[in-house]
Amino acid sequence: MDRNAMKFGAHYLPTYVPDLDGPMNEFYQRMFGQMEEMDRLGYDHIWVTEHHFAMYGGILPHPPTFLSAIARTTNRIRLGVAINVLPLHNPLDVAESYAMVDVVSNGRLDFGVGKGSEAHEYKKFGVNQAEATGRMVEGMEIIRQAWSDKPVHFKGEFYNVHSVPVLPKPVQRPHPPIWVGCARSEDSFRWAGENGYHLMTLPYLYRDPQMLPGFIRAYRQGLAKSGHDFTATDVLGKFHIYVSSSLDKAVEEASPYLENYLEVHHAADTERKEAGLLIQRDAKTQITEGFVIAGDPERCVDTIQRWRESAGLTTISGTFHFGGMPQEMAMKNIRLFAERVMPNLK
Repeated sequence: MDRNAMKFGAHYLPTYVPDLDGPMNEFYQRMFGQMEEMDRLGYDHIWVTEHHFAMYGGILPHPPTFLSAIARTTNRIRLGVAINVLPLHNPLDVAESYAMVDVVSNGRLDFGVGKGSEAHEYKKFGVNQAEATGRMVEGMEIIRQAWSDKPVHFKGEFYNVHSVPVLPKPVQRPHPPIWVGCARSEDSFRWAGENGYHLMTLPYLYRDPQMLPGFIRAYRQGLAKSGHDFTATDVLGKFHIYVSSSLDKAVEEASPYLENYLEVHHAADTERKEAGLLIQRDAKTQITEGFVIAGDPERCVDTIQRWRESAGLTTISGTFHFGGMPQEMAMKNIRLFAERVMPNLK
């Protein structure tokens, strides 16, 4: 594949607004309809995130169930989790669940893993967030063993597994592509590189625009240190996306739904405070300053090009439907991006 050709996916972290989104079963069917259209339009990935206990993603708490359902009505698009919050789970259960997705989809799973960002989820699950890094490192070793052809043997600080055969095995061998979601810690970026994993980032989060390029340098240093070919790995940036006839029109049309998204996120944990590296910008600022990819198609292309050049992104994952946006508006957004933006970057 041409290394200069970008890949494009859609990211689903549903911020459910009952008064706008209607009954839950209908909301699910609308998401499925969007994904089936993306399969037809040539998108590369569908990504589903994991959250719990709030309207901020919590209506989709078990991604492998959802991904297995959409696998049955799509044909070629790859199906990913972005991310599985591994420290909240037994890694043997995770290995089983996502291997099933790979089998049901006939080898279309991309497996993303990370520590997550929501402190309230750790508290409610009764998991010590200070143990997240150790649990994730040990958990990934267990999952890679579970997806091999041998039983799992592992003894660590958090897990002790002796001669456990894990079934089923994924269709993709030796295992599905593995991605790591990183945001705050340079050590996490470096660890992802040292293991040869693909990288997921949130470019709009940072107070200092030079922070992410520095972290990605650490990722590439980790790749080089362990002898991995950087041309064989992808760097994904996740953004909200809204394509319209102009920037002013995009601000007018998308801002109310982006504000809803931000309000639902805040309501999930009202004690949450962004500090240090990270910042939460208002909807209009995000749109006008390029933290949301928005405006006419040409502006969207230019914004993606700038992020590609500054951060080395190879893959864009877009949230096209957010904050109670009507289905017809989301579908128009999805189609315009596929028809007017993607071809200029392939």
